Amino acid sequence: MRLLLKTAFLSLSIVTGFTGISFCQSGNLFQLKEKQKRLEQQKDYLKDTAYLNTLNQVAFIYAISYPDSALSILTALADNCKLAGYKEGEADAYKITGNAYQTKGRYDTALIFFEKSFSLAEKIHYKKALPRILNSIGVVYLNQGNYSAALNKFYESLKDAEAIDNKVLASAVLNNIAIVHFYQGKLNEAESTYRETLTIAMEMSDTLDIVLAYNNIGEVNAEQKKYPEALQNFLTAHRLAVIKNNPEYEVITTNNLANIYFKLDSTGKAIDYFENALRLAKENDYGTAICKALIGLAKVKSNQGLFKEALANGLEGLQKAKDMGQVQLLRDANEIIADIYEASGDGNNAIKYFRVYKMYSDSLINIESARADATNKAGYEFSKKELEFERKTLQQRWLIFSALAALFTLIVIVWIISRNKKRLNHTYKDLQQKNIVIEAQKIKAEETLITLKDTQKQLIQSEKMASLGELTAGIAHEIQNPLNFVNNFSELNSELLIELKNEVIKGNIEEASAIANDIESNSEKINHHGKRADAIVKGMLQHSRSSSGIKEPTDINALCNEYLRLSYHGLRAKDKSFNATLKTDFDETIGKVNVIPQDMGRVILNLLTNAFYVVKEKSASTSATGQPYEPTVTVTTRRLGSPLTSRDGGKVEISVSDNGNGIPQKVLDKIFQPFFTTKPTGQGTGLGLSLSYDIVTKGHGGELKVETKEGEGSVFIINLPI
Repeated sequence: MRLLLKTAFLSLSIVTGFTGISFCQSGNLFQLKEKQKRLEQQKDYLKDTAYLNTLNQVAFIYAISYPDSALSILTALADNCKLAGYKEGEADAYKITGNAYQTKGRYDTALIFFEKSFSLAEKIHYKKALPRILNSIGVVYLNQGNYSAALNKFYESLKDAEAIDNKVLASAVLNNIAIVHFYQGKLNEAESTYRETLTIAMEMSDTLDIVLAYNNIGEVNAEQKKYPEALQNFLTAHRLAVIKNNPEYEVITTNNLANIYFKLDSTGKAIDYFENALRLAKENDYGTAICKALIGLAKVKSNQGLFKEALANGLEGLQKAKDMGQVQLLRDANEIIADIYEASGDGNNAIKYFRVYKMYSDSLINIESARADATNKAGYEFSKKELEFERKTLQQRWLIFSALAALFTLIVIVWIISRNKKRLNHTYKDLQQKNIVIEAQKIKAEETLITLKDTQKQLIQSEKMASLGELTAGIAHEIQNPLNFVNNFSELNSELLIELKNEVIKGNIEEASAIANDIESNSEKINHHGKRADAIVKGMLQHSRSSSGIKEPTDINALCNEYLRLSYHGLRAKDKSFNATLKTDFDETIGKVNVIPQDMGRVILNLLTNAFYVVKEKSASTSATGQPYEPTVTVTTRRLGSPLTSRDGGKVEISVSDNGNGIPQKVLDKIFQPFFTTKPTGQGTGLGLSLSYDIVTKGHGGELKVETKEGEGSVFIINLPI
């Protein structure tokens, strides 16, 4: 039983039944206050049930976090409901008053109002409210340590909630039953029940109930000494509570995180979380949470040897527990104070507080509660079977009635079919003819679709071949340079070999050795320029054949530089009179990036070809008018984000800019659409930018965008993830 006694930081969230109230539980308080003001302007507004119900809603919201404000509203509300003859409102007012006193920790007073509410609701047959009130009464008994009475009320509430198909309230009651199991040390059963409530909450997308379930599962894990699992569940609950901006659940989960960090020997984090929980609890006057945070601080500081500070926290927590009259907290506070006195060498006080601790502990270990649990479970299962039998009986009656109704309907249908048989036959023939026509149209449409797909493939291949044509002239120019070197050095080596033979014949070894060194140097240059030519040819072949679709580490700067030269020389091969300024600004820190080199090469080539086209077009127009103009195409690369600070490793940006005429705003949204082109007829397919966009976005998970200013030029920007 020591396992049960040592739950000194217990903070399992007890569901009081707030979520099941018949009116709005999470409505906008400002809207409710505005509605209240409008209703107060009416004559005899105190007899208006809408006004009284609005006050109940406002008080209900305040009762959770601001009980004193709620009680000030509720002071005369029940009497006003009685004067107006609004019995349901009167019962709700008693229930909410009990909620407010329960929040303040005044359980005896809360029980009086809950029982008063239940008596009235039962008298007026207010069935929807009865299971909620029973649940609230059970919570009072649970807080007082009377587990037998608590279980009795919880199982009554669960039976009534399922009878009216209230899943929200049923989940809340299951949560509270699981808490009793936890107090009794039945950890596996408690965890199983909590996970059942988590499933229900997720089905209903109820964030606060999800927070509650994760928090309570974490409590069970902590008691089972599964600390990593407990920490994960508490962190999940705390994150959802912060997102939902719910201070009550945020305090609960913060206290639990402090407790688990303490158990993991992370005392610094434990103190921070306990202090945050204490601050937030005091701001909202959460008595239970204040007490738990103080007891937690006392335990952590005692463990650090700070006995004076620990004792101050423990005594403050004990006083708070006495004010509230909560048995579990009185037990926990006396236990930590006894431990502190014992550790500091004060045996008399240690024995004194330990005796009080033992008294409260013994009162909680109630064998009757375990027996009541089994008895109530059996009664609950019998009630479920009885209810199921009633449902089946009703279902059989409906089946008989449905069968008779179906027989009558069948007779009517047969009569109608007999009367309209000829008409239906005629309609059937018409439908057959229409089906034949539709089938023929379907076949024709499928043939047309196949033709369109073939045409699309041909157009895409045409675009690839068009870009290949742009490369051809540039490649010819690029490959000519290394070939010239190969030819020149080959001829030079031939002459040097003749000289070498002559020097060998003469016996001039030193001169022959020098000539041999020159031949060796020339051979290295031949090899170098031969490899350069080979690389150009391989690049052309890679561009011409279909992409492998496999990404590989690629030097982006080298790729951009190579296609810049090839694109420029390709255009120069067509028009020798054209000249342009080429600018590059490459970020050398980029390194290699995983891309499909053939596909990315096509994208860069396409953007460069378009850039040279527009500056050539502007150059022709300005030369006709005599205006000064220097065609310029700029390629830049840079790394965005640091691999040390970016979670995704950052991005690479490639930009191709020109100082052409820019893109008109009216067509800017269409440039990435297939078959759209601004070039004259016959000079473009309209697929280049569309294919480039698909390669960047779909093939590489990147982004392709354009910035332009009419008359000044355009910048195409590629962003690729690293």
